[in-house]
Amino acid sequence: MRTPLKLLLASCLLPVSCLVLAVETLPPLSLSGADALLLEANPAILQARAALAGARAGIDMAGARPNPTLSASVTSINPARNSAGGYWDRPMDSVLRVDQTLELGDKRELRLRAADRNLAATGADLDNTIRLARMALANAWLNLRAAQEIRQIAAENARLAARAAEAAEIRGKAGDLAGVDVARFAADAARVANDALQADLERDRARLELALLLGNRVAPDTLEASTEWPDTALPSAVDGERPDLLAARQRLAQADAQRDIARAQRTRDVSVGVQYEHFPPDARNTYGISVSIPLFLGNDYRGDIARSEAEHTAAEQQLAATQAYASSEQARLRAEYAARAARLERIRNVVLPAAERAGRGADIAIQKGGMGLTDYLDTQRNLRAARIEAIQARADLSRAALMQRLAGSAP
Repeated sequence: MRTPLKLLLASCLLPVSCLVLAVETLPPLSLSGADALLLEANPAILQARAALAGARAGIDMAGARPNPTLSASVTSINPARNSAGGYWDRPMDSVLRVDQTLELGDKRELRLRAADRNLAATGADLDNTIRLARMALANAWLNLRAAQEIRQIAAENARLAARAAEAAEIRGKAGDLAGVDVARFAADAARVANDALQADLERDRARLELALLLGNRVAPDTLEASTEWPDTALPSAVDGERPDLLAARQRLAQADAQRDIARAQRTRDVSVGVQYEHFPPDARNTYGISVSIPLFLGNDYRGDIARSEAEHTAAEQQLAATQAYASSEQARLRAEYAARAARLERIRNVVLPAAERAGRGADIAIQKGGMGLTDYLDTQRNLRAARIEAIQARADLSRAALMQRLAGSAP
């Protein structure tokens, strides 16, 4: 019984071990690789593509002409008058009629123009959705990239602090270190351990944020950002107009076409009818032609025209607001990029080297008894803070460069 049981357990555990191996060997995700997944799986992008497909169908809908109407009727039926002949020879009025509405006032051409502008605006909306999704992706990926490195530093700091606390406890038991100093080392180790737990939490949050943008195509607990940082150089020139500005211009053109359509409703459409009539025995086969014109006695389309004017004004205001926002956003991002670059340069050239030198000096001084415990712990905390600040500054500069590139061009 033991051997089959072992085989059963092995067969049950084998897929799990293979799954764990697959998770451990999952390659880190670069920003370009994340961008490829974003275009395939991001929910907002998928919805924008569906809207674009609907706008394409709107072209066919706008170009459709009114359908003709076929009607058949039998009138003048008198039950008292019977005919010995067949149905077609009975004294009844049989009517077959075809009616066709003729649109006037260039209504079809105006609908096509409005639908074409709607298609162009929806395509620009898709481009803008991709641009905004890429901005969110850059933020999420950089958050994960920085969180991973901060987590590594926090874990190493926690290990070093724990070793220092253990060494201090041994020295305290040997009588070489005061009990209050042993307690300080223990408190500092606990504080650093909490920082490591917080770093784990921030990494997990960044994973969830990135996985959500990627449509949960990748399990959050398997997401790892690659180690390279994005290029922080800015392009010398930007080609093309921002998609949100292009969409606003196309929406204004669409509103203009919709206003013309509303005005064209006051041009009366004409309905033309052709009729065949069979009424034996006197008028066996007759024909007729009719023309009908609507009378604007109850609705003269003034409400439709007023609403189209309001929508046109709203589209003008939306374009002006989008232009103002784009201009202010680009100015803000340029200022942020300059500030982030200056901050990173100071941290790299001044803050971090000084903290590293102070940390090395504190290690030597504490061993020789030339520095108090409080000063030593403060120096170590400053060194940890400087290292984390350098990572955050590097991520912020990459973020500022990516935001400025994405804010100024179409995808």
